[in-house]
Amino acid sequence: HAVGVGNGTDAIHLGLRAAGVGPGDEVIVPTLTSAFTALAVSMACATPVFADVDPGRYTLDPAAFEAAITPRTAAVIPVHLFGQSADMAPILEVAKKHGLYVVEDNAQAIGADYTFPDGTQKKTGTIGDIGTTSFFPSKNLGCYGDGGALMTNDDDLAAQLRMIANHG
Repeated sequence: HAVGVGNGTDAIHLGLRAAGVGPGDEVIVPTLTSAFTALAVSMACATPVFADVDPGRYTLDPAAFEAAITPRTAAVIPVHLFGQSADMAPILEVAKKHGLYVVEDNAQAIGADYTFPDGTQKKTGTIGDIGTTSFFPSKNLGCYGDGGALMTNDDDLAAQLRMIANHG
């Protein structure tokens, strides 16, 4: 499923809302990201919590992510950056262990592949519960103006996303 929205910040914000993230919740984001990733968390009335990045990939460090989890943590936003994927296998494992939603920020890595330890490959933005992207002109897949989208393989989540995107 793909749901179009006004921009990438809206995509993250609406993805968090569809996942039930709201007041009192925390969302873990990497320290190296656009300010708009954390802004989208704040727009959902949640608190962004920053976790360090892997110095080799410049994406969310799975160990730092796990260390940042508190009882209030509801979701994580791995940001795929510079055309490469965050290390998703351990991120997914930690998220599953703690019952957290995974909302991928894929605005800077559209078309990138992630190879799991078993050799399976998936496109970034299709790995977590929700994938988000921006079509701002400076992005990897830009448009004339602004735009964004959310992607999910979950029928119920897609219905929720469409409802929120269309009716607020």
